[in-house]
Amino acid sequence: MATAMVDHRRYLVIDIGTSSLKAAVATSTGELLSSIRRPVMGPADSTASFDGYRWIEALRETIPVVAGQYRIDAVVISGNGPTVVACDEDGRILGQPLLWLDPRAETLPESRSFYLPKILWFHRNDPHAEQVRWYLPFPEYLLFYLTGRAVAVTPGSEFCPYIWEPDEAATVGLDPRKLPPFAGVGSVVGEVLRHRSAELGLPAGTPVVAAGSDFLMSLIGTNCLKPGMTCDRAGTSEGINYCSDRPRQAERLRTLPHVIPGLYNVAGILSSTGLLFEWFREISGQRGRDYGDMMLEIMRLSDDADLPWFFPSLQQPGAWQFRRGMFIGLGAQHSRAEMGRAVVLSIGFAVREALELLGGAGCSVEGLVACGGQARNGLWTQMKADMTGVPVSVPAVADAELIGNLCCGMVALGEAASLEEAAARTVHIVHTYQPDPAGVLRYAEQHHRYQARFQRFQEALAEC
Repeated sequence: MATAMVDHRRYLVIDIGTSSLKAAVATSTGELLSSIRRPVMGPADSTASFDGYRWIEALRETIPVVAGQYRIDAVVISGNGPTVVACDEDGRILGQPLLWLDPRAETLPESRSFYLPKILWFHRNDPHAEQVRWYLPFPEYLLFYLTGRAVAVTPGSEFCPYIWEPDEAATVGLDPRKLPPFAGVGSVVGEVLRHRSAELGLPAGTPVVAAGSDFLMSLIGTNCLKPGMTCDRAGTSEGINYCSDRPRQAERLRTLPHVIPGLYNVAGILSSTGLLFEWFREISGQRGRDYGDMMLEIMRLSDDADLPWFFPSLQQPGAWQFRRGMFIGLGAQHSRAEMGRAVVLSIGFAVREALELLGGAGCSVEGLVACGGQARNGLWTQMKADMTGVPVSVPAVADAELIGNLCCGMVALGEAASLEEAAARTVHIVHTYQPDPAGVLRYAEQHHRYQARFQRFQEALAEC
């Protein structure tokens, strides 16, 4: 007897991070029918001169390839933030987008908004300010490009102050009419315009769904939607995101409303771990070399190998932000393997310290669900389990933002009643790396020496 074929809806899910665009055609089972990744920004590119039309070019190059042979029922887009794009009525980008890692921003001490300081800087300093019709978050600019509808995406009203409040914008001299209205995560914001259809190969009228920030999508795409669940999201930056039933206040941790109303995301933000590794790849002449091959070379070093120390920052916290870093004790006997091992240790110790801070704030991490590029490498993931002392689970789709987008699309088109239901159906854990007791002890001792050496280094700098 023949088995009836189930014709699942097909979602074109797109996430544009800092360095790359990821796209796939996905079904409501969590299966990716096709997928692709394209570079957008390299480690040597300047944020101050970034051309926002790279995003558009990446869409034009990607969508026909990844989706051309499929019927697409909805398009869902997420992206990096807080990034601000100023544009005119027709969607032309004015000036350069202010990327999330761009330091240009005004100081607003009483504001919770991540966007208004950047918008106010543009308003006061950019010669195009008078031509602005919309100040759009990213990736909402791409929603506007596809549909002609300007929105700012939010999980709920509790999150809005972290985007902006119109009254606050007026108070600091901004025109609130240039800030678009809010749209909810998992809502249909519009349809693909006819002239965009011709450019991108998508049928006119295809629904376009709001997803919003990539870090929120990674929480959904790892199913870290219940108190105690913790997502390790590693890209250009890295965040250790703990799902809490209440806000937590602690130095060096950030608490925001969760994508699930009534819950909170308590995070240790490691702003440069991915950027740090890409920088090392560049300076060590390994551009284009496979990440797995690099890690294999690094891990083949013996446990008692003579290594330099690497501190990503000369200021506290030494392992949380890559800025004016330094190798200490680097000698002629050290190769790229020893240098790479020092860099990787600094990243792992930053993750360990983030877990320690979370534990001190009452957020005890019993395990991590890893996503992003690092999660694809088993050697590194096992090393992270040993360095943190907790199990690290890996989902079938390491680019969890894409599955988060899929869940938003399923809710928007009525295939799931909630994000929780959609995530339960689409997130599939394929392996859990258990910490090795011997490795845990070894890395704990190394971390102690790392902290002591950094403290001595700081004291020496203070005496200079």
